[in-house]
Amino acid sequence: MQDKTRVFVLKPNEDWIVDTIAHDFEQRTTLQVVDKPEDADIIWLLGSWCWNQVADRTKGKTVVCSVHHIVPKKFDYHQFVAREKSCGVDAYFVYTNETANLIRSTNTQVPITKVQHWVDTTRWYPVSKSVSRWQLQIPEEDLVIGSFQRDTEGSDLISPKLEKGPDLLCDLIIRMNSQTPLTVLLGGWRREYVIHRLQEAGVKYIFNKLPPQEDVRKMYAACDMYLCTARHEGGPQSILEASAMRVPIFSTPVGIARDILHPRHIIDPRVWLPTVTVSSDINHAYNIAVTRTPEKLVPVYDRMLLDTHEKANK
Repeated sequence: MQDKTRVFVLKPNEDWIVDTIAHDFEQRTTLQVVDKPEDADIIWLLGSWCWNQVADRTKGKTVVCSVHHIVPKKFDYHQFVAREKSCGVDAYFVYTNETANLIRSTNTQVPITKVQHWVDTTRWYPVSKSVSRWQLQIPEEDLVIGSFQRDTEGSDLISPKLEKGPDLLCDLIIRMNSQTPLTVLLGGWRREYVIHRLQEAGVKYIFNKLPPQEDVRKMYAACDMYLCTARHEGGPQSILEASAMRVPIFSTPVGIARDILHPRHIIDPRVWLPTVTVSSDINHAYNIAVTRTPEKLVPVYDRMLLDTHEKANK
């Protein structure tokens, strides 16, 4: 009996969404997961920015590199090419056409495949707004806006991470707050820029830095709406999480937003102000999101990894 194909998944170990994806995959794949790249047939650079950790151990392996997103102004062409050559990349997995086009601009000959994010609907599912607000001690009458994505550069912990659009988020929230007082529910790390802007403008906010996943689910449920104002994204994962929970989410046309959200939920935050949310718009996003589960998509990834391995060894 032939042994299973062995796969090593490179992950950042940063308690971030990429680590969650790795865990979901490792729990469900039919491939044999190994702990060391030298023991693998396939090395999947899921946390591709950590590639230096394995660059000297990829010889003779099939190497698949996930590129979650690229910020054009920060794109380091030379480092990108160096990774491809040092690791011997055999295939790229990307989440958007924009990322694929930027990779093609390097004149790479490596195949590029657009893949899908997944959402675990055993973690993210509709729960009661009123109960969640009671548990989080948020007044029932508050108009709550959610934002759980980092917004601040790590270099100085005050400059805005512009690709995430925190300046656009704050401008929009301050404009909304001038018409109807808001409560902004913040989660995640590196939220210093947004907190500073909200404090300056006198906008009420609640900040839970690194809540457990169960509390994040309550935080989503407590929201009247969730906002994503990014300029560049690979996901974000909040698109799927909020949609799977039937939480109204409005987003700039980045990442997977146009694949999931109703067109009325794609916004320009510079001019947009909220309107009445139509239940059919929420159903539109929900019905798409709940089809993108790890149970359905991990087998697809298995096939793509095996196909790449087979082609690389012909």
